[in-house]
Amino acid sequence: MWELYDSLIEPIPADVKVSDYLTGNYCTLVTAGGCMGAAATNPLNTVKGTEKDVGEMSWKEAAGLIKSWNFAEASIGAAAVNAFYNQADCLEHLNINGKITMLSGEDTFLAHKKDFRGKKVATIGHFCYAEECLKEAAACVILERNPGENDYPDTACEFLLHDMDYVFITGFTLVNKTLPRLLQLARNIKVVLVGPSIPLAPQLFEFGVSELAGSLIRDRIQLEELVKNREHKAVIRAGTPVRIAGK
Repeated sequence: MWELYDSLIEPIPADVKVSDYLTGNYCTLVTAGGCMGAAATNPLNTVKGTEKDVGEMSWKEAAGLIKSWNFAEASIGAAAVNAFYNQADCLEHLNINGKITMLSGEDTFLAHKKDFRGKKVATIGHFCYAEECLKEAAACVILERNPGENDYPDTACEFLLHDMDYVFITGFTLVNKTLPRLLQLARNIKVVLVGPSIPLAPQLFEFGVSELAGSLIRDRIQLEELVKNREHKAVIRAGTPVRIAGK
C-alpha cells in the first residue's frame, strides 16, 4: 500500500537538512536545499505524532512524514515532498528527457470544459470554482468527507467511481492516505490530481494518474506572509499554476 509514497520519497536527499518550516491554519511550508514547498494543512485531530523537531530532520526524513497517521505531520511531509518536485528546474529537466508533456497553465477544469460535454465527472473534494465548467457534463458527482447539500459522502466512491469518465482528486487524499485506493477504483478512467498539495512528480503517472495540476511558488516572501495571515488561498495568490501529463 505504501508503494506510491515510497516512490515519492526515495529520490529526496538524505544528506540535506530542513532549513525552515511553518504550519499555518490553511497551509504548511517546508524549506530545504534552497527550495520551498507548500501543502494544504489537514485540520483533523489524529494520533500523536513524533516528538522529534522537524527542524532537526533531513529533507528525506521530513518528506517521510507524509506517511504519518498524524495528519498535521503528514501535511509537513507533503510540503517537504513538494519542495523537491515543484521546482521549475526540476520540471524543465523532466521535459527535456521526454518524460512529461507540459500543458497550459490555465485552470484544469477550464482546460477540460469542452471535454466534459456528455461525460460523467466525479470530484473528490469540493471545487466550487469548477461548477461553471461542469454544467454540460452528463452527470457530476461530488464526494466529500464532510458532505454538504447534494454532495455524496466519500465512502460512495466504492460504488460510483467505476462508472465515471473523469475523476478530479484533491491533494488532501495524499495526506489522509485515501489516494491509493481511489486510484485503484478509478482504473481506466482519466484521473486528474488537483491543488497546491499535489507533487508534480512524473512517477505518479505509473499509478494511473493522467494529469497533475499543481502550483510552483512564485513569491516565497509573499507566501510566508499570506500563510502567517491565515489566507485561505495563499499558494494560489503567490504561485503559478502548472499542468503536466504523462506521455
